[in-house]
Amino acid sequence: MNEDFRWDNLLEYIEDGKVVPIIGQELVQAEYQGRLVSLQALLAERLAEREKLSVEWTRHFELNDAVGAYLEQPYIKLAGLYDRVCSLLKSLSPPFPVPPALIQLAQIRPLELFVSLTFDSLMARALDQVRFSGQPVTREIEFSLNQSTAAHNEAQLPRSSAAPVVFNLFGRAGGKSDFAIHDEDRLEFIHRLVSGDVPPPEWLLSELRNSHLLLLGAHFPDWLGRFILRAATRDRLRIAQRAYFTAGELTTSETALAEFLRRFGRETEINLYVGTAAEFTAELHERWMKRNPEMSQSPVEQPDAQPARGSIFISYGRENLNEVERLHAAITALGGDVWFDKVELAPGDYWERKILPQIQRDVRLFLPVISQRTANRLQTSEGYVFQEWGEAIKRKKRMPARKFIMPVVIDHDYTGDMSRYQSIFDTFPDMQEVHAGYAPGGEPDEELKTSLVNEIRSMRREDAR
Repeated sequence: MNEDFRWDNLLEYIEDGKVVPIIGQELVQAEYQGRLVSLQALLAERLAEREKLSVEWTRHFELNDAVGAYLEQPYIKLAGLYDRVCSLLKSLSPPFPVPPALIQLAQIRPLELFVSLTFDSLMARALDQVRFSGQPVTREIEFSLNQSTAAHNEAQLPRSSAAPVVFNLFGRAGGKSDFAIHDEDRLEFIHRLVSGDVPPPEWLLSELRNSHLLLLGAHFPDWLGRFILRAATRDRLRIAQRAYFTAGELTTSETALAEFLRRFGRETEINLYVGTAAEFTAELHERWMKRNPEMSQSPVEQPDAQPARGSIFISYGRENLNEVERLHAAITALGGDVWFDKVELAPGDYWERKILPQIQRDVRLFLPVISQRTANRLQTSEGYVFQEWGEAIKRKKRMPARKFIMPVVIDHDYTGDMSRYQSIFDTFPDMQEVHAGYAPGGEPDEELKTSLVNEIRSMRREDAR
């Protein structure tokens, strides 16, 4: 069935570092609670259950179907629905596992730039697990309709050979409604991308437009698929000299997009794999390992691997990720050796082996990030962040004469009245005794900057002894 598929061409392009995988929702599936399911389908089911929706399901468009059913209700608006999807994602117990197909892609080491069409961090987790023993090294960049200046400037930094990059084309689930959950969202993201209203990093566009594309399990309405391919191509499709390799459950030579490419992509090499994206990835992985036997023993996450360390540890809830990234950048600019866990939905064994030892013995300054969202979350859900705070307080009691905990409030409307965070202090009364710093939106004020600089200098004096 796939006898004409040009495997040798694809493998050679990969060896030359000229292939960019495009990861669609079909590939982000794994065994979860006894069945094979994609993450987006699982979230769509949970959303329908939570909102009591009657949904006509379409294969691979489940989340769009659920949102459409939600909007059919009278007097309903989309505001707040993104937060609910985030909440469903974060509350999955157990966490959704890294799909085996993503692990196989991560083991093909010349692949260094990935484009994710889903709003999770599973591809980055796969890369960290396979290539860095679970340490959070992979660089994630999400396209955002409301990107902050700090995030924009960070994204402009060219790619380093030390870390692979995952670009979330349709945003990444976080504390803001800035990721795509339905077709109109995707249309707006692509419009902003090609219009230049929200310019993506030039280095990334250049790499994307000068590479061959490997489309894996990407399912879109035909018109949107054409639009995305054109946005990722420098020249008109009919004269673009590049290769497209595509695999997915609905991939056949009779599909409208395939026929469009065949008809108008005269200079384009088009390769269609008939079968699922997971089947294709397994065969690609097998062929790559046979071709490169020296890589067949790819390192995987080791139980005794050393954690990534920093003298300053930022402890935060996922609802504050955007602000924490700015806080991290600000402290680094002050000269601090700072680290925070960016592994979304980290499993318990990861936390116990990599995060807990740092809090118990390694870090020298612990920064719990406080916000109204975190205070509200404490009343409704559990999280590793609260376990981190408990462990930090235990350690602080063993060294009463030393500053170890420095809470940081990030709410813009904070006026100095800590009583609004009473739910936090009811659970962690020792935290109320510590003076909190202020970093509105993640940007430290002058008083907090001074305190951080003093602590950084103190650490350096200790190291020099």
